[in-house]
Amino acid sequence: MKAASMKRGALAVALAALTGGMAHASTTSVTLYGVIDLGLAFERRHDNAESASRSHVGMRDGTQSGSRWGLRGVEDLGNGYSAFFRLESGFHASDGTQAQGRLFGRWAYLGLRGDFGELRAGRQQVLSDSWGGIASPFGTSWGGASASVTSGYNDGDFGTGGRVNNAFIYRTPVWAGWQAGVGYSFEAHDNDQFSTANHDRVWTAGLRYRDGPLSTALTYEHLNPDASVPGKLTSRNVQLAAAYDFDWMKLHAGYGNLRNPNVGPSAGVRRVNTFVGGVSVPVSGSSKVLAAYQRATSSHIKGWGLGYEHDLSKRTNFYALLDRVDRNQSHTLQSVVGIRHHF
Repeated sequence: MKAASMKRGALAVALAALTGGMAHASTTSVTLYGVIDLGLAFERRHDNAESASRSHVGMRDGTQSGSRWGLRGVEDLGNGYSAFFRLESGFHASDGTQAQGRLFGRWAYLGLRGDFGELRAGRQQVLSDSWGGIASPFGTSWGGASASVTSGYNDGDFGTGGRVNNAFIYRTPVWAGWQAGVGYSFEAHDNDQFSTANHDRVWTAGLRYRDGPLSTALTYEHLNPDASVPGKLTSRNVQLAAAYDFDWMKLHAGYGNLRNPNVGPSAGVRRVNTFVGGVSVPVSGSSKVLAAYQRATSSHIKGWGLGYEHDLSKRTNFYALLDRVDRNQSHTLQSVVGIRHHF
C-alpha cells in the first residue's frame, strides 16, 4: 500500500512538472513566415545623350515585395514585459541566391517590450523607411514606382536600402494615435575599423499619427560620416508623408528635403527637394488600381507608375505594373506582370 502511494505521488509530481513545462512553453512562440514574388518583365532603357536604346525581356523577382523568409519569436516575461526577436532573409526566387549580401539582410534584431514602449537592437530599417512609405500607394516597393526612387533615405548614406547595422531604435507606446521613435547606428554599413570616428554613424528619428482614415509621418536622418574618408559630407534627410482613406479612394502625398548626399543618383547636389503624390482606388472587393507621380528637384529625377493588384486568396495575389523613371539624360520604362504568395 505504501509503495502504491509512493508511485501515485511520483506520478503526480511528474504530471505537475509536465503541465508546468507546457504552461511555460505556451508563453513562448516562434513563427516561420515568408513571401515569394515572381513575374515576367519587359524593360527598355534609353540614353538621350547617346541616342541609344536597349531592351530586355526576362523573369523578374521581388517587384511588388522582395522575396523573403523569416523567423519571429516572442516570450512573455510577466508583468507586461516581453522579449522578442526577428530574423529575416531576403532572396531572389528566380535563382535562389541571397539578397542584401548576407543571410539575414532584411532584419536581424532582439528587443524588449513593455509599458515603456519597445527597444530593438541589431540590423533594422531607419524610421523613414519604416514609416515614410505612406507617401505613395506603392510604398517602398513596386520597382521604379517606389517612393524611395526620389526620397533619398535608401540611397546609401543612411544605410544600404534604408537599413542600418549596429543600431538601437526605441519606439514609444501609442498615445491617442501618436507614436515617436529615435535610434542610433554605431556603424550603418560593414566597416570594422576600431576608431569610433572612422564609422558612418546614423541618427534616425520620427513622429507619426495613425487613427481612423488619416496617417501621417515626419522623419529625420542624420549621417555623421566616416572621418577617414576625405571629403565625405554630413548628410541629412527630412521626410513628411501623409495618407487619407475615403473608402472609395485613398490619397497619398509626401515631401522630402535631402542635404549633401554622398552616394546615389543625387550625389554631388547640395540640396534636393522631393515631391510624391498618388492614389489607390478599389475597383472591387478584391482588386485595386494604383497610380503615383514623383519628382526630385536639382538632381533631375522624376517618375510615374501605374499598378493593378487582384487578390486570388488571402495569401496570393496577381499584380501588373507599368512605370517610368527619368534620371538626367536617360530613362527606364518597365512593365511587369507577376504573382505574390505569403506563407
